[in-house]
Amino acid sequence: MSVVVYAPALALSQVTGINVYVSVTAIFLVCIFYTVVGGMKAVMWTDTLQVIIMYGAMIAVVAKGHVDVGCLSAVWNANQASGRVEFSDFDVNPGKRHSVWSLVVGGYFTWITIYGVNQSQVQRYLTVSTMKQARDAVWINLVGLFVLLAVCCYGGMVIFAKYADCDPLSAKYVDNPAQLFPLFVMDTLGHIPGVPGLFVAGIFSGALSTVSSGLNSLAAICLEDFVRPFCCTGMTDARATNVSKGLAMGFGLLCFGLVFVASQLGNVLEAALSIFGIIGGPLLGVFTLGIFFPWANAIGAGVGILSGLGVAAVLKGQ
Repeated sequence: MSVVVYAPALALSQVTGINVYVSVTAIFLVCIFYTVVGGMKAVMWTDTLQVIIMYGAMIAVVAKGHVDVGCLSAVWNANQASGRVEFSDFDVNPGKRHSVWSLVVGGYFTWITIYGVNQSQVQRYLTVSTMKQARDAVWINLVGLFVLLAVCCYGGMVIFAKYADCDPLSAKYVDNPAQLFPLFVMDTLGHIPGVPGLFVAGIFSGALSTVSSGLNSLAAICLEDFVRPFCCTGMTDARATNVSKGLAMGFGLLCFGLVFVASQLGNVLEAALSIFGIIGGPLLGVFTLGIFFPWANAIGAGVGILSGLGVAAVLKGQ
């Protein structure tokens, strides 16, 4: 969550000149406030509005960039000439970041983890009344996610085509790859009043959505798995609500502090995927253990997930 907030803060800094940590502070204050006050209902409704803003901002920016570059063939040819378009890399080396196998196999387990065992997603399933509604929501999400990823991927190709003859990183126009897209926005749409603000709203919507659902799920997990069983076995619903709000605030402040660690991780997308892989893999493993081996016990599951975390961290370090 800290990495997710740090990325748009970099973008806002590029667009407006506002200090990165001022942006981070503003995001967390807003997000902690409405998550603590409104709980899951606030998370769901703000997510609904935020996804509309996010789609609108991305499609508007990419469409204008496409028009400026010229046409689809111009975008495609610029990327293909540089070797950026690869569809036939079947290298089986597991250390290679992008190949057919790493994307298919790695992508499969990544999305299974997100939609199958991640509390941020599972808690959304629990807000509907029937299994059919939960399944329908996943299918709708599949279509929406496909469209968004397609727009983002094509946006990356458009940006490369626009700056094919002058690398903004080498020319020191930006200090971080995360600032390339904001630079592109200002170059193509900065002269139109309101559009840079729409872009900023779009990227911040993605951050707020992720953080609010994460804080809510952390609070719920901590309350149900640690506070109720070990501290307050006879807790009333009213007290549980207050404890949950306090936990959400505490986790929000902790994530805010970890932003200073996130700023040292380099490329924010790679950092986010790496962290998710280290934690998500063992999490998926322990759920798989419970599904297929019902005789497994808590000690074995605990040892397994801790071992998995350790092995994944060591492999990442190498």
